[in-house]
Amino acid sequence: MKKILAMSLALMMVLALVLTGCGGDQSQTTTAAATTAAAGDNTTTAAATTAAPSEETVVLHWYARQDGDKDWPLVEEAYNEKFLEDINATVEWHNFSNADYDQKATAAMSAQQPMDVVFTSASQLRFLTWQKAGAFMPLNDLLKEYAAETYEAIPQYVWDGATVAGQIYGMPTYKDMSVDMGFIYNKTLAQDLGVEEKILNSGYTYGRDLDAIFYEAKELRDAKYPDWANIYLISHRQDMHIYYHADTLTSIATAAIDGSFQNDGELAEGKKIFNVYATNEYADAIKLITRWVDDNIFPFDAQNADPEGALKKTGASLGNFTWGLAVPNVNQYEAFEQGLIHPTHSFTYTGYIQAVMNAIASHSENPEKAMQALNLMFSDPIYSTMWRFGVEGTHWNAVEQDGVTRADFTGTKNDVPNKSDRPFYYWYHAELGNLFTCYLPTDLDGAFFTELEKMNENAIASYYMGFVADTTPVENEVAAVAGVVAEYHDTLKFGMTPNVDEMIAAFNEKLNANGAEKIVAEVQTQADAWAAENK
Repeated sequence: MKKILAMSLALMMVLALVLTGCGGDQSQTTTAAATTAAAGDNTTTAAATTAAPSEETVVLHWYARQDGDKDWPLVEEAYNEKFLEDINATVEWHNFSNADYDQKATAAMSAQQPMDVVFTSASQLRFLTWQKAGAFMPLNDLLKEYAAETYEAIPQYVWDGATVAGQIYGMPTYKDMSVDMGFIYNKTLAQDLGVEEKILNSGYTYGRDLDAIFYEAKELRDAKYPDWANIYLISHRQDMHIYYHADTLTSIATAAIDGSFQNDGELAEGKKIFNVYATNEYADAIKLITRWVDDNIFPFDAQNADPEGALKKTGASLGNFTWGLAVPNVNQYEAFEQGLIHPTHSFTYTGYIQAVMNAIASHSENPEKAMQALNLMFSDPIYSTMWRFGVEGTHWNAVEQDGVTRADFTGTKNDVPNKSDRPFYYWYHAELGNLFTCYLPTDLDGAFFTELEKMNENAIASYYMGFVADTTPVENEVAAVAGVVAEYHDTLKFGMTPNVDEMIAAFNEKLNANGAEKIVAEVQTQADAWAAENK
């Protein structure tokens, strides 16, 4: 009784926190509508399709960020046939769209509706908020007893990212687990200009490593194709991960990951917390972006430069930076073929791991069955492939290709000209599971999983993997500096700002006036205490 009362009080406190917008990131705050029950709209129930075994069949309640449209009823029925056969359970799916999930799942959790498996992320049914309230069950023992295959298949740094105070509270989707800012290039143009070998041998890790090649390619392209001289060389991408590798622990408080922040070595090992906008590395990145815009390497006014992608289709562009792309789509453009280089290494951090996870509700009546069901979704190829492509024999068929099993859509309901018209096709459906256990479609590059695994294996993990800062002591400062970042950085990162040095100086002066140093000091204190217990 005490446990139930404590849980109810904790959940009431969290709901009040969410509804009043107090604490942490307030950008995803829900409204008072979240106080209503939410289990109705897209909830579906599948009856058992075979005779129940002697023991009582369990019904699991699964909250998923999953569209329930198109052929979902067929997939649901097939899942329940398999769950019933494999673990003597069926699933009552509570499916909500991306737009509706946070409100609906939050209301259901607050009302303590029946709930076993639940999707959680940084912004939807917010993992840290609800974990702190005791809404999620610790999974360490359940994983080892009922999901050993899943636990052993996923690298330790991934589990570390889902660990709070020594306990795993969520099962992260295993897919691309690192920030891999590759450069996808116009292979046809690069070969035509004679720069492909230089791109391939550039030792690319940061954007600056391609600087000289970009200028050489633009000079050669403009001389050979004068009509393209006024067209920018590569598409702009606003991710600062291209220029340095850092773990933003919260707000402006950052830790270096791979030594890309030097500062006489003080920041390089990744233990010191600092304001990223006050570093030479940030200033150098903004200056590089600005120079590229000035010299038409990057487009001016990138947000409006090519909204329909028409310029890219012409083949005049050399390429663009990309995030998490394992292999290029060689058939994407008719006018040219594409190539791809990955950085020499990728990097990862707690926030990236916690972006998509599934937890077991602490008030679940069947946590063991819930873990068994999750294990099947993560480890069994049929369950994994169904989640993405539908029912075998209806939406895809298993075929052998180059010695491995692949998913073939020929002659099935998914055999249509446009992928968007397929009645069940969610590639690569990051909401759940281990992508590597899915049968790769025959219309995708066979090297996909090999390249994706290389990206994960090459990942350098943050020193603070698993650490999550509590912003409560500095919540006012966090809110204030967020406005300053929006005012300055969101302009600087597009490279259209004159007098960059003066702008960055004014930026940091205003950050400090609004509590930047207090945020950094508070997070450093928390990080040091965490490291003393965990390192």
